[in-house]
Amino acid sequence: MTTAAEFRTLLGVDVIESASTAPHLLPQVTTVLETLLAGGMDAAGVPRDDAVDAQYTGDGWLYAFPSALLGQAVDLGPALAPIVAEHNKWNKLELRLRLAVEVGPLPDGQGFHPSNIARARLLEAPAFKALARRCMAERPDGSMSTAIIVSDAVYQSVFRHDWARHARPTDFAELAVTNKEFTARAWVAVPGFDARTLAAFIAEDLPQASAPVEETDATRPGPVTSVMNAGENYGVQAHVINGGVVQNHRR
Repeated sequence: MTTAAEFRTLLGVDVIESASTAPHLLPQVTTVLETLLAGGMDAAGVPRDDAVDAQYTGDGWLYAFPSALLGQAVDLGPALAPIVAEHNKWNKLELRLRLAVEVGPLPDGQGFHPSNIARARLLEAPAFKALARRCMAERPDGSMSTAIIVSDAVYQSVFRHDWARHARPTDFAELAVTNKEFTARAWVAVPGFDARTLAAFIAEDLPQASAPVEETDATRPGPVTSVMNAGENYGVQAHVINGGVVQNHRR
C-alpha cells in the first residue's frame, strides 16, 4: 500500500568550502556543526525532535520537518548567524554555512523526489555559492557566517502570512537559479548585507544569474487552489506552487 505524500518543510545545511579545512581540524567539524545547529534551532524555534527525516551528509545535514515549521526554518538563517560568528571569533576551526529551504510533498519512503531534488539544487546552485564567496571576500574579518536561499514558494508563503519572527522579506534579494536541469526563481539573504547590496553583487558578478527566469504557463504567478481533507492538515496542498499560496498554519 502506497502512503500519500505529505507536505514537508525541507531544510539543507552545508559547510562552505569544507574541503579547505585543515586536516587536523576536520575531526571537529561534525561535533561543532551539531553544537551550532542545536543553538540556532533553539533560537529559531525549530524542535529537532520534530524532524521526520534527518541525514548527515559528511559536511552538512538534510532535514524534513512538518510544513507548519516553515517560518521557523527560514528564521534559522538569521538566528544562526550570530551564533556561528561568535564561535568563529574564539575558535581555530571556523565554519560558514549555506542553508536552503524548500516546501513540497515528500513520501515516507527513501528515493528521488522532486521536492528534495529541488532543495539539493538550491543548496548547490553555482550562483548561490558564488554569492556566498563574494560576501566572504567582502568581510575579510570573517564576520560573514551564514547565507540562506529559499524557493519562491517558501518566500511567498512565509512573508505574505507573516510566519517568520527573525527573517524579514526586505533582507532577501531575488536570484534566478540554474543548476543542471533545474531552473527556478529563488531568494537569498546573507546576514550583515542588505538586499540592495546583494542585488548589486548579483548584477555585477553574476550577470547570468540576475537574468529573469523565462515565464511560461507553468511558471506564471497565479492563485493556488488548496484542497484540504478532513482532519488536521497544516500543509500546502498543491503540486506546482506559483504566485499566492494560502496555507493553514499553527504557531
